[in-house]
Amino acid sequence: MSITADFHVHTVHSPDSVITFPLLVEACRRNGVDAVAVMDHDVIEGAFEFESRSLEMKAAGEWAPRILVGEEVRTAQGEICGLFLKEWVPNGLSAEETMTSIRSQGGLVYVPHPFDILKLKRLKARELVELRDLIDIIEVFNGKPRYPRANRLAARFVSRNPFPAAAGSDSHDPTRLGSVRVELEDFTGPRDLLDKLEDARISGHLYSPFASAFTRLRMRRHDQNILA
Repeated sequence: MSITADFHVHTVHSPDSVITFPLLVEACRRNGVDAVAVMDHDVIEGAFEFESRSLEMKAAGEWAPRILVGEEVRTAQGEICGLFLKEWVPNGLSAEETMTSIRSQGGLVYVPHPFDILKLKRLKARELVELRDLIDIIEVFNGKPRYPRANRLAARFVSRNPFPAAAGSDSHDPTRLGSVRVELEDFTGPRDLLDKLEDARISGHLYSPFASAFTRLRMRRHDQNILA
């Protein structure tokens, strides 16, 4: 069975996101997204909470997206995501230490937006090659790179270095969730996902990080007016 996944989404547990669980469910239903990887910044509690609430809805006979527990970790060398995590990965470690921590709990190492060169800290191509034995997935399509050619460079890098490729919207507001998607056969766990990514189809469109920031500001002001 084929499913659609967004492998990079932030929730209200990230300080710069406004996506609550009800908003996530609504956006996934509206945009035909079956699975979401929650990649909150340096915290994992929200991913566990969203996974639990999704399972509760399904047990009650309601539709909900599958939640993949992840975390976007700020390392000393840039951001690295863990997928299929069982426990929190601390921030501030080296890239190698972070990857080893992710791997030690059976998770997958997912490198987000690796060629967004306007980010002050990021793993360079040379470092990606040096750490290739610890990297499982490279994000080749991110919804809101600050550098316009970042996705093209990532895709070119993967074409020359055989890493599994995936993609995510990097959405911080519900209107962008699913703007980037991966269509693939359903998977049962980390190893099976890597196998299924070989035949996956990535599609989507870019959006402005500034437009997203404006949307989040407008949503917060709306909520404040309701509470006032």
